[in-house]
Amino acid sequence: MDYIEKILGFKFFELGSFSLSIYNILIILLIFTTVKVIIKSLEIIIGRRLSEQGGANEGQGKSIVQIIKYITYILAGFITVKSLGIDISIIGAFFATLGIGLGFALQDVFRDIISGIIILFERNVKVGDILEVDGLVGNVKEIKLRTSLLRTRDGIYIVVPNSRILNEKVINWSANNKITRFSVPVGVAYGSDVDKVKALLLKSVEAHPKITKRPNPTVVFKDFADSALLFEIWFWTSDTWTIEITQSEIRFQINKLFAENNIQIPFPQRDVHLIEKSK
Repeated sequence: MDYIEKILGFKFFELGSFSLSIYNILIILLIFTTVKVIIKSLEIIIGRRLSEQGGANEGQGKSIVQIIKYITYILAGFITVKSLGIDISIIGAFFATLGIGLGFALQDVFRDIISGIIILFERNVKVGDILEVDGLVGNVKEIKLRTSLLRTRDGIYIVVPNSRILNEKVINWSANNKITRFSVPVGVAYGSDVDKVKALLLKSVEAHPKITKRPNPTVVFKDFADSALLFEIWFWTSDTWTIEITQSEIRFQINKLFAENNIQIPFPQRDVHLIEKSK
């Protein structure tokens, strides 16, 4: 027993109240092994819960695990420092001084992390939502603590800092989980039968499988432009991700119906009057 105590008490070096012995190393290994087991267990538990819910909140679950992981490692670090006989107040003063300098350099990082925590708990944005940020539309694939990963319609993955999602103007097309109104503008030549134009525009969307019947599609006479009478066909759909394809299909149908019914889509033109001066 004394032999074991001597081995465990063997000190590699000692400086004031600080010493590093085999016993200290074993305690450190025990602390961090326990932390890893706890975190791994949490990942398994949260993963099972997410599987039961269909994985809808996968990003939220990962973020929760990350937050718990950071907090747990910080606590484990303090416990380790204390077990080594190091004065925590000295460490605290050091990090406080260091933090003042790093605070200015890393303020954007901290802002992103705080924004990520707010997004996590407010749940205004979730994995699977379709967001529009500065005109760029993407499907949220992952929400991390500092950034979010979006996949655009072109299949490109972009990383967006969470502070942008929280502070800038962002459209969440999936927020209502229902239907959204879109439109297709079109101009027709002056002299066209506007009632016929209205009927053809309604016909262009009535059979489309992705357009809802309620609310009804609506045709709006927008304006008298320089070269055309401007109309818009308004329609409602729940498929916001492929809306560009839907709008394209409607334009094809409008072009076909107008051609069959002799409705002209004009191009910009100007009348030039030449005045001849008398000699």
